[in-house]
Amino acid sequence: MNIGIESELPVVDHSGTAADSPPVHAFFQRLAGHEGFDTYRDGTTGTVVGVRAKRGDGTLDIGNDYGICTVEMALPPEDGFARSRAAWNGTLDSLLLPALRAEGLSALAHGCQPRTETLGRPYLADKGHYTFWLAQAERRPGHYAPDAWPGFAAVQFNIDVPLADVVPACNTLIAMTPLLCAWGANSAVFGGRVQPWQSLRLRGYTELAATNPFFADRLLYPRRTYRNLSDYMRDAWALPVFEVVRQGTIYRPVDPELTTEGFAALGEAEFTDVHGAKRSLRCTTPDLASGLVFYWPAVRVRMRLDESCSVQEVLDAVDAGRPEAVLRDAGRGTFIEVRQLPTMGREETFAWLAIVLGWLDNLTACRELFAPWTLDVSRAATEQAQTRGWHTEVVGARMDAWGERALRAAREGLRRGGAADVTELEPLERRLTDLRNPAADAVDLLRRDGIEALVEHLRM
Repeated sequence: MNIGIESELPVVDHSGTAADSPPVHAFFQRLAGHEGFDTYRDGTTGTVVGVRAKRGDGTLDIGNDYGICTVEMALPPEDGFARSRAAWNGTLDSLLLPALRAEGLSALAHGCQPRTETLGRPYLADKGHYTFWLAQAERRPGHYAPDAWPGFAAVQFNIDVPLADVVPACNTLIAMTPLLCAWGANSAVFGGRVQPWQSLRLRGYTELAATNPFFADRLLYPRRTYRNLSDYMRDAWALPVFEVVRQGTIYRPVDPELTTEGFAALGEAEFTDVHGAKRSLRCTTPDLASGLVFYWPAVRVRMRLDESCSVQEVLDAVDAGRPEAVLRDAGRGTFIEVRQLPTMGREETFAWLAIVLGWLDNLTACRELFAPWTLDVSRAATEQAQTRGWHTEVVGARMDAWGERALRAAREGLRRGGAADVTELEPLERRLTDLRNPAADAVDLLRRDGIEALVEHLRM
């Protein structure tokens, strides 16, 4: 089983305040001095936004995420749990953390920059994609809160899943989102104060999805669960076009209601770039591929279309229920992203990977266990879990009782599939026994010992 890992890490200066662009850019230049590494620039702005190096059959990428003060480390896939963990730890210890220290910077293990009052536009990474993304959010006034998007720590596992299991896995993990929130809520400390939500990142997703129609169906929860991959793809194409790219330039449709499906039916449509220049663009197979991306907090699917197929061939195959016929390599390489988990300490980070692998190896039991958690139930419980944690009640039982059942399912899966040793689950078992999560730990530490102690505790 191939497993790729992406870690988003808040980067702070010696005082724990969000890092500014000069030292972050110096950090990239320092990494570029290592053998095999090169800096890369954003295609729209020309700004250096990271470094890359070939590693085996993939690429190691260390660069800015949404904010200048967030560094994302994306590792190429490794075969299995042990190799993935070794690659992640090795890259942190030999490369990323020493280079940050040399520039007077630190990475935080979970949560967000607890000292930083607000970030907003000055801290937005100088990337065309995110400038465009923010412009989309601001097309309807009042639908973007910059203080909801500071740098956050999170880890994402990209897991190679058999094509037949992709949609059942997504449906199940989407339903389980409230449990993930209760277990792994990130720091609720921001600007030196305790916030009412245990995950500011999810607060940002929730508010944006609730107030901006453009993001309503991409963030937090889908409108429904899916019968199969074709069903998933058709639903994705029924959403407004997010963006299209031509020679590195990002465009948005003149008609904000234009869907990917509508673009494909028309064949071409009017678009504008970030400067407002208008251009007529023909729909291409890569546009269909980019239209398949959702941004749910818990999980999303990544698949690669065969770009030798025409737009019409792709649409016909999906309508006929044969999406594998137009996927590259017949769907091999399709994977799911399990997202927005807190990075935390190293053992606990890989306890998360172990529990997810256990669930995937016991998917039928998980589907049956969480069948009572409909989308409406899960949506309501997620909001409650952000403030009540383990004390949230779902379908007649408290969240910790559901956690015990989910742990049993993970143990059974690991014993059956052998993806990782059952002992790897111990950090999450301990959190369940103590009814704790990272947010509760951070809040207690702040109240007991103050902001200085909290900053030092979060430094990796």
